[in-house]
Amino acid sequence: MDKVLLINDKSESKSLLIKSLEAAGFEIISVENGLISVDLPQDKLIPTEESKNSHTLNSIFPSIPRLYEVFEFIELNYHQPIKLKEVAQAVGYSSAYLTDLVRRMTGKTVNDWIVERRIVEARRLLLETEDSIEKIAVKVGYKNLNHFYCQFRDFYHKTPGSWRKQQLLKQE
Repeated sequence: MDKVLLINDKSESKSLLIKSLEAAGFEIISVENGLISVDLPQDKLIPTEESKNSHTLNSIFPSIPRLYEVFEFIELNYHQPIKLKEVAQAVGYSSAYLTDLVRRMTGKTVNDWIVERRIVEARRLLLETEDSIEKIAVKVGYKNLNHFYCQFRDFYHKTPGSWRKQQLLKQE
């Protein structure tokens, strides 16, 4: 059992927090003196198929709670054209503030994280499928094949095709 400290004891805030906790799967044990006692039943801790498949969010993005929504948005949308403005809107920040925040906390820009996520997925597809490089580029969110080649080369100092061949030779 854990406790949540409720600093704003207004009834509408308390009600909203309780509803949010319940929606997230927590069981409310008691509410007294500004403390909400909660429990998360064991069956809620069993990883779902979706959470098993989306291990990338935990593996390439740093674990910074304040930026979780940013990285989650990137994870859910990297395969389509997304812009800084869209990420900022989704998480409720201005583009300028989000840029500064992410750079200060990670040393990279929002765009750097989008590109890195796309390249990681492209690398996975290059190794696990026989899809053409053009098809992979489109799957990971690139409309311009040359742009994909340039960004891939920036990461691996090789074209996607030569990187794939090298990796397949290593596996044999």
